[in-house]
Amino acid sequence: MKKNELEQRITEYEIELEQLRGQLAVVAEQEEMRKQFLSSKEIIERVHRHTGRELNMSTIKRWADEGYLGEVIDEKQAFPALRTKQGKKRFLYPKIDAYSFLYEKGYLTPAFDVLDQVWLGRERAMVMDAVLEKGEFHYTVQIESSFEVKKGIKESCLGKEEA
Repeated sequence: MKKNELEQRITEYEIELEQLRGQLAVVAEQEEMRKQFLSSKEIIERVHRHTGRELNMSTIKRWADEGYLGEVIDEKQAFPALRTKQGKKRFLYPKIDAYSFLYEKGYLTPAFDVLDQVWLGRERAMVMDAVLEKGEFHYTVQIESSFEVKKGIKESCLGKEEA
């Protein structure tokens, strides 16, 4: 292979690499945005996990048609860079609206109850209350060792106290 051919190939590969990096950035951005939404299947799974109740797709569709789940968007149109399953349209609902509705209906509950012992990092704490805020439960906890009260702790930051 001649030097010119090799340099041309390297240049082509560098251009292709830059295009792939651009596509990766778009995918990463859309994945972050997608986290703000729930699909019908995710709603059904979440309700089952929190309450044990079995819902079906027609219930979710009815709620969406009645406007309870917020603005309905088509996943393929809103997030074209993300790989989606083939077949039927997949609708997404804003997490904040869906969670608020599910909470009001009693289908969504906090993972921890008042007076539950939890871990906040390496510190033991007790749950004082829970509030649904911006599509996620936030807790007020009291640290066991210092009696310090911490507010606005996300559910994802707490761990279950082992019995």
